[in-house]
Amino acid sequence: MTDPADAPRRLSLLFQLYLTSQASRRFMRLALAGAGMTGEEYALYSYLYGNGPRTLTQAARDFGLPITTLATLLGPLIASGEIERQPHPSDRRARLLALTDAGRVRLEAAIPNFTMAHRALLAQLRERDVDSEDVFAALDELRGAIGSTSDLLEAEHQGIGLDHADPP
Repeated sequence: MTDPADAPRRLSLLFQLYLTSQASRRFMRLALAGAGMTGEEYALYSYLYGNGPRTLTQAARDFGLPITTLATLLGPLIASGEIERQPHPSDRRARLLALTDAGRVRLEAAIPNFTMAHRALLAQLRERDVDSEDVFAALDELRGAIGSTSDLLEAEHQGIGLDHADPP
């Protein structure tokens, strides 16, 4: 464990979030070592596994990514045959993204590695008297606040110039 005196200063909430993001990326790399899957792939495959087929628009919204970025991430996975585009049952123009049997097999092979690491993480939280449901709730609130603030910043950058001090 790192000596707290060696930790970087707390500069801002977003800096702490950045550090947490980097730690999470490392955690996923180590958790999936030997499983032949990256953290990004595990997230995408798990999302489709747990939620069923989704449109690109739905998935991009849920991941908080631009459609073009998600499409770029999905390209090689579709080409590998592990994710496929299926016809939408009610919208002939839309396509659904879904795991293929090969994608499910690949995900299911990685689940034991991830599960073992995830259980170890939950044990670390319990040792610190941290309730994982409280962490989920706080992260949901933080994500919502970041999203709302990002929307306001985006509107300001587009010249709308919202003034929060004087609501209409």
